[in-house]
Amino acid sequence: MIKPRSAMRRLCLVAPLALAARPALARELLVVGTQFPRIFEARGRNPLSGEADGLGAELMRRAAARLGLPLRFQVLPWLRAQAMVEQGLADVLVGPYRTPEREGRFLFSRQAFYADALVFYARRNLASHWVGDFTALAQVPVAIVQGWAYGDEFERARPSLQQLSTALTVETGLLMLKRGRIELLASNERNTAPVIESLGLSRELQILNPPLGYQRGHFAFTRSAQGETLRDGLDQAMTQLRATGEWRELARKWHITIPE
Repeated sequence: MIKPRSAMRRLCLVAPLALAARPALARELLVVGTQFPRIFEARGRNPLSGEADGLGAELMRRAAARLGLPLRFQVLPWLRAQAMVEQGLADVLVGPYRTPEREGRFLFSRQAFYADALVFYARRNLASHWVGDFTALAQVPVAIVQGWAYGDEFERARPSLQQLSTALTVETGLLMLKRGRIELLASNERNTAPVIESLGLSRELQILNPPLGYQRGHFAFTRSAQGETLRDGLDQAMTQLRATGEWRELARKWHITIPE
């Protein structure tokens, strides 16, 4: 049977990608990340089961399939996931924001696959400390989440934040806020909303406007020749997923904003 022209065109596009990636990667890929709601989530109760859900997991599954590469997932603490990719013990890190410091540790996908607005959370019914001006926060107890990146503007303001502390997790930060140990928690709604709901804090905490910044999330790879080969192959596969509309379809499914 003669294949339709569209199917032949797809084969012509995909075959070079597979040939480019396969010689250096004749093994299963290990894709790691932490629990990022709607981006990378453990499937079932075992985070080491080899399966994951979310936009990042689905995009990686489809991109790897285009390259003919098998993969498995692990959902780990964030700092451990980063260290595994940095040390070459895992192949792909799902979801990190791109920063100058991380540029020295990882190779990043050329295209970001999602975007987040970073916001401050505060207790309800209290006068707001945040009016869009970091200089007003010099003496305000503020917390950030360990291992997160908050963008250039926040980094420039960091030295002036004299009561800045670090929460190990979003949940820890929210409990610090509830108990009055801090006045503001810097986070993002996508990560924080489900935790607020699970803790029953919806009536106690609120988001403050304007956002303190915006960040874009990427896939990241080990800084090595093999990591570069994998990055380039997956970048091409992601370009095809955008061209076919699959990327946008998955973003709608997971209610995620994607960069244009």
